[in-house]
Amino acid sequence: MRHLKQFILFMTIMFMANVGVAQKTAPDNQYNFDGSVKWMMLTESGVLVASTGEALVGIKPNETTPFFKIDRLKRVKEENLEPVPGTPYLIIKPKGLVQHTAVVDVVKGKLVFDSKGEDWKGGVTSRHFIGPEMMFVVNGMHKEEGMGQYKQGVGLYDLKTGKLVNIFERRATNLMVGRPDIFGSNIIIPGVKNVECYDIVTGAVKWKAAVKNATSITSDDDSNEVYAFRTKGGNTVVYKIDANSGRLLWAEGNKLKGALARYEFTKAGLAVVTSIDNSGKKGLGKLASAKSQSKIYLLDSNSGADLWDKSPKTKGFVSHFYVEEDGILFGVASGGINKISFDGVPQWKKPLKTGANIQLMARVSSGVLYISESDTDIIDMNSGESVFGKPIKYKKSKSVASTFDEQRNRFLITCSDGVYEIDGENGEFNLINSDYKFDGKEEPTDIEVRANGILLSSSQNLMMLDFNGEENWHEYHRAPGKSAFSVVFLAAVTAASTYASAGHSYMAGSSSVSLGPYSSTTTYHSQQADNWNELGDAAFTEMAKRFKASKATENAAFILTKVDGGVGLIKVDKDSGDTLNDILIKDKKPMYEVDEFAGFLYFGKGSNIFAYDLKK
Repeated sequence: MRHLKQFILFMTIMFMANVGVAQKTAPDNQYNFDGSVKWMMLTESGVLVASTGEALVGIKPNETTPFFKIDRLKRVKEENLEPVPGTPYLIIKPKGLVQHTAVVDVVKGKLVFDSKGEDWKGGVTSRHFIGPEMMFVVNGMHKEEGMGQYKQGVGLYDLKTGKLVNIFERRATNLMVGRPDIFGSNIIIPGVKNVECYDIVTGAVKWKAAVKNATSITSDDDSNEVYAFRTKGGNTVVYKIDANSGRLLWAEGNKLKGALARYEFTKAGLAVVTSIDNSGKKGLGKLASAKSQSKIYLLDSNSGADLWDKSPKTKGFVSHFYVEEDGILFGVASGGINKISFDGVPQWKKPLKTGANIQLMARVSSGVLYISESDTDIIDMNSGESVFGKPIKYKKSKSVASTFDEQRNRFLITCSDGVYEIDGENGEFNLINSDYKFDGKEEPTDIEVRANGILLSSSQNLMMLDFNGEENWHEYHRAPGKSAFSVVFLAAVTAASTYASAGHSYMAGSSSVSLGPYSSTTTYHSQQADNWNELGDAAFTEMAKRFKASKATENAAFILTKVDGGVGLIKVDKDSGDTLNDILIKDKKPMYEVDEFAGFLYFGKGSNIFAYDLKK
């Protein structure tokens, strides 16, 4: 996602009849540095982070000077970045011979972890972020305070405060080898020889469990359960550990076919999805093997036995997985949806056949809406059948976009066939436009209900339809050579909201994995902001304010194209298609980021970053 900003520039000048287009050449703010700007990244929090020869710098909208400069991070490469979705944290991970690890809180503008400053000899050998506690766990040789000696240990840091919580001493023969977990007031660490539980405050070992080389630990405070996962070849072994004593409750472990893909706690047991990859097999092994696919298990909390005598057929990899009150609902990437009761009995007569690449599954008033690359339907969760008789089938589409028209109680969907409307009450569907044509061999990647019509958009096209589907206007800006259709419309603009969507699992109160309702991006951002506020930390509170606010650019689209004097960014009114103004950049391959919430364009060139207020 970080390379979305590199999409192809557009090269056509748009002339609007009787409309004067003001050109803006001077930036609203300019930031000068000693070294050249190597890269820029707009973070989810709205802080622009950039690397220069003098420091890692952060810039906030409307501020005339950089918000922070961290001299210790002078030559950070973009491939060393690891943003933690849904948080203000940016991990600078080691690469190659450089073992320095750091974590920056980009909202507070400070280092909250620095392996050099914290005296980890030669850096740290492994690191893990643990949410929603917002803790950072590292492994390596740490210098004892006042002793001058280095000892093997695992460090736990609170990223909200930037403080060391404790260091848990480890033997060199029993290094941490997998992902640990925080369980109440304890931390459980997987090692080469065993799994050990430490009291977070005192550092004392509470118990040891005889599981070697566990790759990850997971725990559930509500059910007081602890599980260890171990990878063995291409398969997985699951162990349940007594949370009070460390005694193995599943002594031999439960051996599951396939590599661990995901797991969820349910009221009936532990649901586990594995991935079986047979693509590399050859000869007789390939002939005898099944197709590469997911396998779903439901393990009894007491015995560890699979509660399902026969695992449901997937015939592909599971891409959607939801735990409901009465069972498990899942969708397969290659097509198909099914629902299984916790006792292993299919709830539907047969799995529902769908098109491939199910892009969306969401609850609506009459059932569950799914959208794939070649069909759309609303299904009854009790029967698994179409609520209204049959799905909408259309030609395989490169892009399918949808929205809900609340005023007219209908869903709107764009696909290769055109624009469909689906009645929210009776499910009747109608192709309201089948003859629109986007130039540049593009298809719409977004659909939006505006006050005066339905707006379709892509990388280089904007089209307004009236509410009956008739075309009102169409604006296109041709790109040179190869089309930019493979890039999401306004890719740089939408990067921040993409990070938000990916990061919800770190947020307080969002541990549920049940199927959610169909909602707008605005509703999602509001819910995300509420979750951030619950964390009670200043950085998350500031992020919440940003997502609660209306987008500064919600009524305009911004497109890079050729303008008078060179290359620039044009501002196009979403309701009229008029070009309101343009910003001259000149550079044919600019380094830039667009902040749709604050309404700013950042352009990096040489030793400068220029900021343009898009609201003006």
